[in-house]
Amino acid sequence: MDKKDHIPMPTPMERRAAIRRIAEEGLADTAPAWRSLPLSALVFGVEDCLFMAALLGLLPLALLTLPARLLAEKLPLTLFLSAPLLYAAAHLLTMWKESQCGTLDWKRTCRLSLQTLTALRMGLFGGAAVLVCVPVDLLLWHFSGQAMPLGRALAVSFSSLFLHAALSLVCREGRRGWAVTLTLWALLDVLLTVWEARAHFLPVVPTAVFCLLAGAGLAAALFRLHTILRQPQKGGIVYAQR
Repeated sequence: MDKKDHIPMPTPMERRAAIRRIAEEGLADTAPAWRSLPLSALVFGVEDCLFMAALLGLLPLALLTLPARLLAEKLPLTLFLSAPLLYAAAHLLTMWKESQCGTLDWKRTCRLSLQTLTALRMGLFGGAAVLVCVPVDLLLWHFSGQAMPLGRALAVSFSSLFLHAALSLVCREGRRGWAVTLTLWALLDVLLTVWEARAHFLPVVPTAVFCLLAGAGLAAALFRLHTILRQPQKGGIVYAQR
């Protein structure tokens, strides 16, 4: 072989340095892929669903036409039942539209898992629900003649919203999890409505209990979101079967 055709081979020291450099780059901390996901990707194609959900979230304002005394009587139950409206409606409407349009199959080909995308979207819906709940609660509280302390009104509303969000995220593990969440929450709403009509249960519950429920629901929802984002492969078999 001519000298001009000779290919120089790396020395043992150069090989070890190259291996060490490759290993260091491979083990370096990298930001999760979901952090670079733009907000537009989460709402792409479902903007109309979000608009309809926002309208449903404003539905309790129809009670402002009632006399202040009657509105004050219905205020605790109204706050508890209406708080998850936007969150639940946005989730169900987007699921329905994507199943009809076939975009769920497209999402299964993305670099991020469908479970991660759904969890991020549900987190977005939760934030939107909080932004809508606060002004709605303030208006209902004001026009009811300030029938209860404002802090209690917000605690009642947030306890319902955060518990529903936590239940939705936990039930995502199984097949038809949305149906389980909807059924359980509907049963709870019916029981509360009947119980409230007979015994006026909600007004006698201490405010601290609602605050505790709201804190527990928020902690459970955030923990579940954190688990999904840190372990996106968990539950992959279930989602592959869908």
